[in-house]
Amino acid sequence: MTNSVIKMVQAIERDYGSVASKEAANDPRLKALQKRFSDPVGHPKKVYKNARIRKAQQLLDNSNLPKYKIAEQVGYNKDYFGKLCADGFLDDSKWYISRKHLHHYKYFCDDKLIAEGTINQIAMKLGKSPSSIRGCTLSSYKKYKHEHFYRLVKVR
Repeated sequence: MTNSVIKMVQAIERDYGSVASKEAANDPRLKALQKRFSDPVGHPKKVYKNARIRKAQQLLDNSNLPKYKIAEQVGYNKDYFGKLCADGFLDDSKWYISRKHLHHYKYFCDDKLIAEGTINQIAMKLGKSPSSIRGCTLSSYKKYKHEHFYRLVKVR
């Protein structure tokens, strides 16, 4: 399939000099290729015709809900919803910005407050990675005895 697409584009370029020329834009072969391999980011009107996608985009832009809850409200599987975001059918940039500093935590060591802030801020203050800060919330961490017991408590 790839070779046939390349050959078709080369044939169009032979006829018009470039696919970007005005004359080539009216070529039925190029229109067929553009229709088949359309870019959802380049054609947002086509993508947002679906009411569920429009509603999902609105919820992403205006709510602080987690993505899996937005997917449930709209009626998508959470994996499919994630794929829509990854493929560019949904723009989740505003969602990331609005949720970036949403959760603040207090980090304790043996019931003594060490740091507070977002997980990234706490990690930077203590010189640890964010995953090691989050690690104390895992059930596997709580199973075993430790010399120092760390605890992460969500404030808001």
